[in-house]
Amino acid sequence: MKNIFRMLLVAMIAIVAIACENTTEEPKDGQLATPEFTCSVSGNAIMVSWEAIEGAAYYEITLSNKATEKTDKTVHRFDDLEYNTEYTVKLQAISTDESKNSAVASQKVKTEELLTAQYREWYPKNGAAATAMSNNGRWVVGGNDRSGFVLDLSKDEMVEFAGAEFYDIADDGTAVGACYDNNADGNAALLVGDKMVEIDLSSVAVSHGMSCCTGITPDATYIVGWYWEYDEANSYFAQQYGAVVPFCYDVLKDRVTVPAEGERIYNENYATAIKSVAPDRTLLGYQQSEGIHSIVWADENTGYEYVYFDYNDSYEPVFSLGDTQNFFTQSGRYIYGKATDFANGQLALPAAYDRETETLYTFTGGSVSAMSDQGIAFINDAPYYLGTTSYVVDINKGEPYEQIPFEEWIFDTHKVDIASFHPTTDETDSDGLYMEAVITIAVSEDGTKYLGITNTMQGWLTYVVDINGQPAPQQ
Repeated sequence: MKNIFRMLLVAMIAIVAIACENTTEEPKDGQLATPEFTCSVSGNAIMVSWEAIEGAAYYEITLSNKATEKTDKTVHRFDDLEYNTEYTVKLQAISTDESKNSAVASQKVKTEELLTAQYREWYPKNGAAATAMSNNGRWVVGGNDRSGFVLDLSKDEMVEFAGAEFYDIADDGTAVGACYDNNADGNAALLVGDKMVEIDLSSVAVSHGMSCCTGITPDATYIVGWYWEYDEANSYFAQQYGAVVPFCYDVLKDRVTVPAEGERIYNENYATAIKSVAPDRTLLGYQQSEGIHSIVWADENTGYEYVYFDYNDSYEPVFSLGDTQNFFTQSGRYIYGKATDFANGQLALPAAYDRETETLYTFTGGSVSAMSDQGIAFINDAPYYLGTTSYVVDINKGEPYEQIPFEEWIFDTHKVDIASFHPTTDETDSDGLYMEAVITIAVSEDGTKYLGITNTMQGWLTYVVDINGQPAPQQ
């Protein structure tokens, strides 16, 4: 790929000297002098330097809550810190006689703001495709064919996993999905640090096969998913909920529960699964019966309710907001995905439902593949397949809804010129991204970062457009 496509995170080159709230104390009789030090910042690194203290055997230096380090030098560097974060540096001169140790000097210092490129892209070697972005826009996860990755956008670092797929991620980087180490069909699991931890479903499952986590709250305290119950003849849950059973996992209480069932329009035991969870723990799922219908639980103990589900006197569906790929927006205000018009030959329509105003919005195309709390919907003709164009609709502008290609919208609205990165011609160019086949799949909570994927000659490509990022240098 061209260098422009490999742009790493850009830190400000200038070194900024910071000396604020420097705290020192006058030494007592026989006590070592209190060190006076300066801090210089370069990107996400802090360099600390000081004059040697007479009589000091060594120095102890501490950065906020990190472990205290010992050094006999008069300079110390802290690397790989968080950007745009305030730290407290503490320095003490240590004597061979502990009673003569100096007072602790303290100083606050802030790392620089991270400057990123407006457009960045990645090709996971394991073939995984991006699936979700954290609400705060820092983390991206992906998965495909029992392989996955976690991408830290603040450091531009991707960690790939064999035997694990990820479908959602919290603001602190806790990812959820399925682990295949102990089950070829997958076990529901979460990523804690760099370890996959499987969720024990034995308290609710009589005999289950595959299972998966599908969502996590931004604070990483609540996880949702589903499992496949095989013992239909003898299982209470299978009789009540069908073969696919939804579950909730309260991380703080280490408790797994099956949410309360709602009132079914149909008596048959059809599949019920949870797909997404809002920050307030409202649950979004679907029920597969006479069609697929979206359902919402106010909480795990309250039965679900159907969302925008019309049916006639014979209890046949007429119109339904429902699909296995329907999700919440970042706050849970909108449900977006697909609706089905059964009265017109089960016509599929991209759709979004405003839970605050109880308003349903429908468009043309295949499905709403991503949406922001600001009312910006991203539509694809055939999501997750080739041959689709990502369109953008701002529902705040009212009808008739104008569907603008993503490439044009991001330039006209935010002045980010994606076309300059990737030509859309039919010419053979190994560096070219065919923008007519991109799929927007996630938006950060503040609406400044857009996550997309496309399938290229080199495999699945994951890209992020950051409207607050820095334009590419002129070639």
